[in-house]
Amino acid sequence: QFLRLLLRGTFDRVPSLQLILGHWGELVLFYAERLAAMDRVSSLEHPIETYLRRNLFVTSSGLFLPHYLERAASVVGPDRLLFSTDYPYQYHEGGDARRFLGSCGLAEDELARFAYGNWERLTRQVGDGLG
Repeated sequence: QFLRLLLRGTFDRVPSLQLILGHWGELVLFYAERLAAMDRVSSLEHPIETYLRRNLFVTSSGLFLPHYLERAASVVGPDRLLFSTDYPYQYHEGGDARRFLGSCGLAEDELARFAYGNWERLTRQVGDGLG
C-alpha cells in the first residue's frame, strides 16, 4: 500500500505525511534499487529514494537481525528506525529484545534514537500538527 500511495503522488500532494511500516519495511526496503528504476517512468516530483527517506518510518517488529537493521538504516537512515517487538504474538522468553539492542552495532546516539528517541520525535511532531 505504501508503494501504491507513493506512485499515485500522495506524498507530492501531502509532503508531510508520514507512514510506518513494520517488519523492516515489509520488503519495500529490500527492493529499493528496483523501485528506483521507476523514477524514469513515474511522474513523481522526486526520486523514489527521497520518499523512502522523507515519508517512511520502519519498525523492527521483533525481527532481531542485525543485517536487516543495517539495510534499513542504509535506505531510510537511522533517524527513521523504530524499535518494536511483536509481543505477544512472537514473544520468546530470555531477553531477546534487550540482547538485540545491546549487540546490534549502532553507535550510542543512534541506539538511543532507535530504542526510543525517533518514536518520541515522531509522536511529538504528530501531536504538534494536531494541536
